[in-house]
Amino acid sequence: MDEPEGIASAEPAGIASAEPMEEDPKPKKTRKSRWGQEPEAPPVVDAGAIVLAGGMPGFPMPSMGAGAGVPLAGTPASMYPPGTFGGGGMDLSSAAQAAREALEKAKRAAMFQRQIQEQMAKLKNQGLAAGFLPGEGPKARKLILDEFGRELDEEGNVVPMKPQVVSTLKVNINREKEARMKKILGLKKEGAGEQNWFDNSLKTPLRTERARRRTFRFVEEGSLVKKEQRLVKKLQEKALGMDKEKEQPKKKKEEEKRKEEHDEDSKQTDMGVRKIEPKIMRREPIPEVEWWDTPFLREDSLGLKRQYTEVNVEKITPYVEHPIPIKTSTEKEVNDASMMHLTPKERKKLRRLKRQERTQEIRDKIKMGILQAPPPKVKMSNLMRVLGDEAIADPSQVERKVRQQVEQRRKEHEQRNEARKLPAEERKQKKKQKWMAETEPSTQVLVFKIKDLANKRHLFKIDMNAQQFHLTGCCISCPGVANIVIVEGGPRASKRYKKLMTRRIKWNEDQTKDDDDGDDDDDEENVTAPKLQDHCVLVWEGAVKQRNFKNWKVTHARSEQEARKTLADRGAEHYWEMLARHRDPRLDI
Repeated sequence: MDEPEGIASAEPAGIASAEPMEEDPKPKKTRKSRWGQEPEAPPVVDAGAIVLAGGMPGFPMPSMGAGAGVPLAGTPASMYPPGTFGGGGMDLSSAAQAAREALEKAKRAAMFQRQIQEQMAKLKNQGLAAGFLPGEGPKARKLILDEFGRELDEEGNVVPMKPQVVSTLKVNINREKEARMKKILGLKKEGAGEQNWFDNSLKTPLRTERARRRTFRFVEEGSLVKKEQRLVKKLQEKALGMDKEKEQPKKKKEEEKRKEEHDEDSKQTDMGVRKIEPKIMRREPIPEVEWWDTPFLREDSLGLKRQYTEVNVEKITPYVEHPIPIKTSTEKEVNDASMMHLTPKERKKLRRLKRQERTQEIRDKIKMGILQAPPPKVKMSNLMRVLGDEAIADPSQVERKVRQQVEQRRKEHEQRNEARKLPAEERKQKKKQKWMAETEPSTQVLVFKIKDLANKRHLFKIDMNAQQFHLTGCCISCPGVANIVIVEGGPRASKRYKKLMTRRIKWNEDQTKDDDDGDDDDDEENVTAPKLQDHCVLVWEGAVKQRNFKNWKVTHARSEQEARKTLADRGAEHYWEMLARHRDPRLDI
């Protein structure tokens, strides 16, 4: 369908009256992309075309309702395709309203485009595009370097390079931020404002400076020789009495130094800081010959051993002397772990658990094939259950074999028990150690006073039981004065011996009995309190750290002085004193 002539020049009345289109007198430059391609020009919006097309994209034309299909006023009918407008029942007012709305939208779109062009022109004129001209990319400056590798500008001047500090630690980044903020806010440096806020009246704890670590101090050549010369000179002046004259000005200088130091200390304490100076240790002068070298030097003509005397080669041997290590007093001796005593029930439980572990180990070895499974344990009680048909076939022979097996097992059991037993000598030594109880930290001591030791049976029992219990001590018999028995030993042996002396021995078995029955009847009428048994009295019982006696011995003394001397030789005379001062408390009841 051919377009009618003059359609481009023809405008609706409303559009022409709204705003005339401006024409640019100069042709516009084409914009190129950075890759050399021409970008597509943005489409120019024509108001008349918008109306004909039905509105801008995004701005839909409103429906005209019943009045749709009526041509606009002043437009030729040839602009519209056939069949565009319907029948004659159209509303002209609604069509005019729709045309006005379309014109307003077209004006708005044209206004937005004009504003964008004005802003681009401003940016271009102000020079803020930084080389981004239309159709061109960013222009990079040429890199020019001299013979030393320094960067030059276009005029040939050296471009100053600033060192770039890149801090990766968070602490340094925060410090840089704080420094920038302080610079912006105009704050003073750290510590500048402390004087304004410092109050001298407040008491603060004194801060002490830590003493510096001692480092290596190398001895300079000739320093020790000079030191020795000074010491020799000092000794000569002291011998001549010249040192006292020199000491007076030194004392004055020392007093002045002390005053100055005192003033400095007072100032430092006022400031709140006290300096700790390291202590200077006085060292003795180095001797000519050390004490460990003197045995290997020969004496000179004056009988002295000096540094430059000859070495006595006879005392030098190929053997190395190892000094005896000295035990430090600070080390504490570790006490041996005390043995834990279990109750009978706990001992049975422990024994049962150990036996179960041993049995389980044997079973595991049998399962793994390490050990061969033992034959069934046949007894007379389980004979029929274990053997079964064999017992029925020949019961007499089976019974004979079972009895032989039982006897064999009993013999093996007895042999194992005998093998576990200690030899007679070791068993005797073990029993002796049990009675002596040498591992105990203390020793039990018993002191007995015996009224009469004329009976040889009593003396034999006292002697033999003390030897059998491995007790040490002595029994001193002094007729007419006193009889004393002193025993030392372990707690178990002491307990048995005490029971022997106080309960088992019948001290009055040799006394004659009164045969007159009549006299007994008369005595029953005069009832009196029973007599005290004072044949054997326990004078003292206690524990001592060390034994006074090395063995057991029975001694007969003629007098008290002889008995005292016997005890004094062993450091046990105090036992006789205890015997002399003893008084039976039962007499006071």
